[in-house]
Amino acid sequence: MTDQSTPWTLVAEFSYQFDVRDLCAALDTQHISYRINRLEQASELWVEFPEQVPQVMRLLEVIDGQQRAVERQLVGGVSFQEQLRKMPVIASLLLLSMVGTAIVEWGFPLIHWLTFQDLSIVGDSIQFDTADNAMANGEYWRLVTPIFLHFGLFHIAFNGLWLWELGRRIEPLTGSLQMTVSVLLMAIASNLGQYLWSGPSLFGGMSGVVYGLLGYIWVRHKIAPRPILAIPKGLLGFMLFWLFLGMSGLIDLFMTGSIANAAHAIGLVTGMLLGGWAGRSESLD
Repeated sequence: MTDQSTPWTLVAEFSYQFDVRDLCAALDTQHISYRINRLEQASELWVEFPEQVPQVMRLLEVIDGQQRAVERQLVGGVSFQEQLRKMPVIASLLLLSMVGTAIVEWGFPLIHWLTFQDLSIVGDSIQFDTADNAMANGEYWRLVTPIFLHFGLFHIAFNGLWLWELGRRIEPLTGSLQMTVSVLLMAIASNLGQYLWSGPSLFGGMSGVVYGLLGYIWVRHKIAPRPILAIPKGLLGFMLFWLFLGMSGLIDLFMTGSIANAAHAIGLVTGMLLGGWAGRSESLD
């Protein structure tokens, strides 16, 4: 219990842009008695024992530096190479997507190793095996690998840019292990959803994962706001508009093949569920 009659010491005042969650977690770890007063445009940090002020100031300096580093990363203050080094999962996904694009363009006989179900080319047609046979043969990688297949420059450029823009906000926050698990779940759910919707067909692309990352950011930031997860509302609106436009069938009229709309929708829902779980877990800490 805290003696409410003890005078408290004001240590710092933060703007509303400062994320106090990391600071609170650090103060709790150090067993420092504190309170946060939330004002209209700012927050105040008070501590109970004046002798702890220097320790709190050191923690505040470290956390402020970390948040500024994240801010510099998002606005381009950190080199692209340095960002790649800090985000091995996103870097690996981009590299594997480029390999998948190269296979589609120049190594098509190899493509059957990456599709959701095995296939063979007979004359001018493609014959598909069933996904059940692939799973029975232990080819579980097929649940994931279609995300690396991209059909053309626009396809890889569009997905790659969104993967970078969204993924670089999540991996520094979650860590590479949790990022890997999240991407695998988004990939499996979106690929499986597309297969169940369209049946045996040649589909691929990172867009199911991209929509999963969008859903993750959208919901997690709603539940547990973080500056790194703040994306422009226009970006969110555009992506959702593009999703519904694709589902309407209008885009298919102007392109060869069709958009994997089920993968987009299932990916979005999967990401929202994962983001909700992560945000809820953080808010309870």
